[in-house]
Amino acid sequence: MMKRRQFLGGCSALALAACNPTVIKPTPIVKTHSGSVQGDVVQGVHRFLGIPYAAPPFGQYRFRSPAEPANWQGVFPATQYGPICPQTGGIQLGLPDEGEDCLNLNVWTPDPGNGSLPVMVWAHGGGQVSGSGANSLYDGTHFAREGVVLVTCNRRLGAEGFLYLEELVGDGVGPGNLGIQDLGFVLQWVQKNISNFGGDPNNVTLFGESGGGAAVHALLATPGSEGLFHRIISQSGGHAAQRPDTATAIAERMLNHFGMGARDREKLQALPWQMLVKAYDLIDEQGLGRPQIYLPVINQHMPIHPVDASFEGMGHSVEYLIGHCRDEARLFSAILPSLEDSVFYRRADQILAGSGQAWSTVQSAYQKSFPNLDEDQISTRIVGDLWFRVPGLRIAAGHAKFATGKTFVYQFDWESPLIGAAHSLDLMVFGNGLPFAPLAGFADYSETSRRMRRAWVNFAADGTPSTPDFEWRDHSEEESVVHIDETFSTTTGPPPELEPLARVLSQSWLALDL
Repeated sequence: MMKRRQFLGGCSALALAACNPTVIKPTPIVKTHSGSVQGDVVQGVHRFLGIPYAAPPFGQYRFRSPAEPANWQGVFPATQYGPICPQTGGIQLGLPDEGEDCLNLNVWTPDPGNGSLPVMVWAHGGGQVSGSGANSLYDGTHFAREGVVLVTCNRRLGAEGFLYLEELVGDGVGPGNLGIQDLGFVLQWVQKNISNFGGDPNNVTLFGESGGGAAVHALLATPGSEGLFHRIISQSGGHAAQRPDTATAIAERMLNHFGMGARDREKLQALPWQMLVKAYDLIDEQGLGRPQIYLPVINQHMPIHPVDASFEGMGHSVEYLIGHCRDEARLFSAILPSLEDSVFYRRADQILAGSGQAWSTVQSAYQKSFPNLDEDQISTRIVGDLWFRVPGLRIAAGHAKFATGKTFVYQFDWESPLIGAAHSLDLMVFGNGLPFAPLAGFADYSETSRRMRRAWVNFAADGTPSTPDFEWRDHSEEESVVHIDETFSTTTGPPPELEPLARVLSQSWLALDL
């Protein structure tokens, strides 16, 4: 049986799909606040890889907030991806090696001399335990050709990013959201430097998928993130969060596993990261995670549940584009031996408990809306919706009701032959291939990819994803949802199958303990 952590990481730390382009010539030298860099011009796009944006998060910096990297002399050769952060599972084929100097980023730009181009910063998926901005599916060439400065990055994952030590150790160690702080530090780097790469620091869109989509919204719910970005795109974010009591219990189990106590901070900082990775399964199997052990923690650093952010007055000036895939969980059911023995089903049970409804009640509502689906297919649809669709719709509802910024909602309907419109297939927006291509049947995705990317670029440019041949309607207009396929369409009104879930769509997730 596949380990739970292995699949959770693998579902968005995706297989390679793009061929290596031919390097044409070196870029001009570009200055950053830490030193000068020089990359490659590849197929007309200026590409800078592996630029350090923070100090290596080990030694004295381990389990602490990100710190500025050391300045360098001369010109940094930004011609290859840097090391990736330690992974707890996931698909690492074709990625650089894991390493301690892993907080680096990558930039694609059509014109470093412009200074006024929209900027898009990508947060990779991987369930907060795996993934990297170096995945070739995230290559920013196509976005750059359409007039965007595209940034991808690494952030701390697993125990390095989310082990909550603060209540045990104190002294600012292990605040439980270091992976989210890293993402904020990337955006601070963008504010300081991106104009030298052709980007406008006053027009930044933060976007991500799966664990990256959840990280986007966790950052929005973090005090101090205001002004670092102006728009967000959240693709299939799960938006789960850990409570301090649960997170502290996980940390205690981890310390006990290594025979350490609260006073052993230096010993813990010196522990090889590989040992924390190996301990994941042992700790996870004890069932402490809600629904998994490494998630952003609700505490002083992120005082509200990310799903409640708009209802609590956060992100009101930010423009939103948020959505999900129609058949999210079909990917998981295709790979896992049993969907019912997975973190996804665990989360579904948790949300159903918060709704006050039984499985049978929700299944009945879904069966009325989707009479052509059998019982197993209905259950799979419900699991996917509870993990991704339901929190996204609550986020959208709050933003549409309270915010001054616009709110756009989509459902990804492009259907592969074998797994339908499954989780991660919306990554075709980059134009570099399909994740899990054999499972997706190697289907032609080019037209949907092109149209989707054009909508994303337009949204980043001026806050509206409309294109000359399709007008997007704000979600505040009759709960409008745009359906993404080779052609786009719009539906309106509350989905009837979600009526039994009214409580989790309308009430505080912090109060409901979700």
